[in-house]
Amino acid sequence: MEYVHHPNIDVILIGDKVSKNSKITVGGDAIQKIRQLRADLCLLGVNAISLKNGITDDDWDIVQVKKAMIESSQKTICMTISEKIETFQPIQVCPVQGIDVLVTELGPGDEVLGP
Repeated sequence: MEYVHHPNIDVILIGDKVSKNSKITVGGDAIQKIRQLRADLCLLGVNAISLKNGITDDDWDIVQVKKAMIESSQKTICMTISEKIETFQPIQVCPVQGIDVLVTELGPGDEVLGP
């Protein structure tokens, strides 16, 4: 609601079923609408990331929305806490090569980020 006070920002609501766990909309209508967009940037929350398995999650509906968001964006920035690095969930969102930037609380020289 705060964005309505900013004249240079357009707000587009993607409607469908609301996922109670993640508090985002999921489902076919949401994915179809996302695929109609061409975003400059996708800011993606990450549940698990590893070199071998890529970006993964455990919720099928959420994974489908994340895939659509990545495909519709020119760049993808993934955000995660360090505890989720080198972990994996059962469903792949994308390989690590599919992201442009990883944001975490670790410093860029941290050995965990070496690989």
